[in-house]
Amino acid sequence: MQIAGRKRPLRHLIGISEEFAGGVSSATDRTLLADSGALFVWASLAEIRGIPGIPEWAEWFLGQLEKHKALVPLVGIGCNPVLVKGNKEQFLSWLSDGVWGGEIHFPAEGGPVHWPSFDLRKVFSPATD
Repeated sequence: MQIAGRKRPLRHLIGISEEFAGGVSSATDRTLLADSGALFVWASLAEIRGIPGIPEWAEWFLGQLEKHKALVPLVGIGCNPVLVKGNKEQFLSWLSDGVWGGEIHFPAEGGPVHWPSFDLRKVFSPATD
């Protein structure tokens, strides 16, 4: 892409919505995420909202988001962004129900929880069908 007044072509372009640029933060009931994968969504919300949990709960938690219509797919180029609606108290309530209902379990042994790291190249890779 060539921009007037530039001698060199533009190689990278990042565009974000006005809402995202406006600073959606953990103080609101909405969280914008760059990927819709269960583990990415769960790890991101656990980090942003300060929710205790383990990676093995990711699929269950994504199911709860879908059940409560709290996950809104967004249009993205080179990523699969989502808007997550809800707050820490709601998420903790769902986790409590899951533990008491036997749907999710705490690890048998105590110790540190090892969360995976996410490579931005995977998050922002071209979508494949």
